[in-house]
Amino acid sequence: LRNRLGRLRPTRLELISVHLPKTAGWSFRAALEAEYGDDLRAVYNSEIVNGRLYRCVHGHFRPRQFWSSGRNAALVMWMRDPVDRIRSWYDFWDAIEPSGEPHHMAFKDADMSLAEFARWEIVTGGFAEIFLDGTDGLDSFDFIGITERFDEDLAKLAHQLNWTTTPRPGVRANTTPKAPTPVDAATRQVIERHHEFEIDFYRRAAERFA
Repeated sequence: LRNRLGRLRPTRLELISVHLPKTAGWSFRAALEAEYGDDLRAVYNSEIVNGRLYRCVHGHFRPRQFWSSGRNAALVMWMRDPVDRIRSWYDFWDAIEPSGEPHHMAFKDADMSLAEFARWEIVTGGFAEIFLDGTDGLDSFDFIGITERFDEDLAKLAHQLNWTTTPRPGVRANTTPKAPTPVDAATRQVIERHHEFEIDFYRRAAERFA
C-alpha cells in the first residue's frame, strides 16, 4: 500500500477491506458501520468507486482498484479454513433463491454437487485472480483476520487501528439458512487439490497474524 505510482491527490481513505466470500464479511461490515458510519462505502457488483471520498471501503473487489486513492490506507482481509469456506459458499448459494447474478444462475441451472462446485473455474480462480489482484501476496496485507477466532481478531484489529468504538462480540450476519453439507473424504480431497494455493495462504496468514 505504500509508494503507489502516479500523481498524488488528496485522499481520505484509511482502510481497504477485501471481503472474501463466506468469511464473516457481513459481520465485519457491521463493525465497520459502527466505527465509520457514512464514511464507509460498501463496494459490490463491479462498482467503480472514488475511494478518496471515504475513510473506509469494504466489499468484493480487486485491491488494485483503490491503489491510487489508498496509498496510505491499511489493507485488511478475513480468511476462513478453505474447505469450510467453499462448503459454506456452496450451501449459501444452494439455499437462496436466484438473484439474477449470472454465476449464481449458472450454479442453480447446473444443479452442482459440492465437489463439482469446488472444481468450477469461477470458484477455483477467484481467490488469487480477484481478491489478491495487484498485491504482493501476504506481504501486502496489514492485517488478515481469521474467521474461526473472529471476536479475538476483531478486537485486535480495532486496537491496531485505534478505533473509537468497541466491537460487539458474537455479532453474526448473512448466515446460511440450512444445515451444512457433509464433506466426505473424497470431496475434501477435491477441495484441497483445487484450492491448494488458498489453503497454504490461509495457514501462513493464521500464523503471521496470530
